[in-house]
Amino acid sequence: MLIVNLHNVKWKKHYTRDDIVKGAKVSPATVTKMLKGDSNDFRLKTIEKVAQFLGCNALDIIIEIPDEE
Repeated sequence: MLIVNLHNVKWKKHYTRDDIVKGAKVSPATVTKMLKGDSNDFRLKTIEKVAQFLGCNALDIIIEIPDEE
């Protein structure tokens, strides 16, 4: 399963949630979900906007975790 998790990148770059919301122009709820890694149903365009704002590659914020069986 792939999830989006901004937690590590956010802290490395020293951005707050509000910085990401304003800079990437995405909703606060979306950024909160990305920070928690709670969801994996984001549009690719949203992931690209956030990655561009953070100055990283989209693959830097996408994490693959093994499926539980």
